[in-house]
Amino acid sequence: MLPISIRTKFHSIEGLEWGNPQGIPILCFHGWLDNANSFAPLAKFFPDYRFISIDFPGHGKSSHKPENSIYYFAEYALEIVSIAQSLGLEDFILMAHSMGAAISTLVAGTNLLKIKKLILIEALGPITNVSQSAPDIMAEAIKQVLHPRGKKETYFPNMESAVSIRLRAGDMSEESASILMERGIEKTPRGLRPRRDIRLHFNSFFRYTEEQVISFCERITCPTLLVLGDKSNFPIANAYPQRKSAIKDLSEVILSGGHHLHMDHPEKVAHIIHQFLND
Repeated sequence: MLPISIRTKFHSIEGLEWGNPQGIPILCFHGWLDNANSFAPLAKFFPDYRFISIDFPGHGKSSHKPENSIYYFAEYALEIVSIAQSLGLEDFILMAHSMGAAISTLVAGTNLLKIKKLILIEALGPITNVSQSAPDIMAEAIKQVLHPRGKKETYFPNMESAVSIRLRAGDMSEESASILMERGIEKTPRGLRPRRDIRLHFNSFFRYTEEQVISFCERITCPTLLVLGDKSNFPIANAYPQRKSAIKDLSEVILSGGHHLHMDHPEKVAHIIHQFLND
């Protein structure tokens, strides 16, 4: 495992790299409030590939946005394209989990990158809302930014308490939570503090409509694998039939596990991914 650093137009990006530097690249992006360690358990099953996992801006060890600014969901698509281009990747495999998979769906639909195959874990595009709800969504986001009640930095006395709090937020094993916290926590004079930017907790200013997301799906040309957990808190298996039918070459696999099944059961997930890559 080696650390990597990338400078995009707006951010200093940090990540991790495993495997064969000359192998086919697999570029990985994690979910909301997670970090590059999200793919550490999977990495060891891909020794012949150049396996790269990235911290999104505001997450892990990557830079935060400047003071007095906020995060916009769509900007993560810009970062994925910028990172891939900075690394000089072409005909590479794009793999992502949760929020990362939602954004990667959009990125693949732009056709700005030469993606060999797309692997989506526990997401197929972002959460959507009907057009009529847009004013309410924006109003709530503005109120949160101007009056951030309850949005205070958290400090932990030790790593065990940090892992315990992380376990409350998601369906994952204690081992997986510990792996995330290894990269997601930093020492300060006041105690251990999450590295993530607290502004990530603000609501989005807008959400796409279902019709817009489907239009991105229609433009995905590469073979796509959707991996889902049967015990996930996000029941995607029975959702989004139009998105699924819009993607020209989509394979869907449901495995035993929760939302972080790629961390909890990496061998099972790696087996399915290898089958997909070898087809």
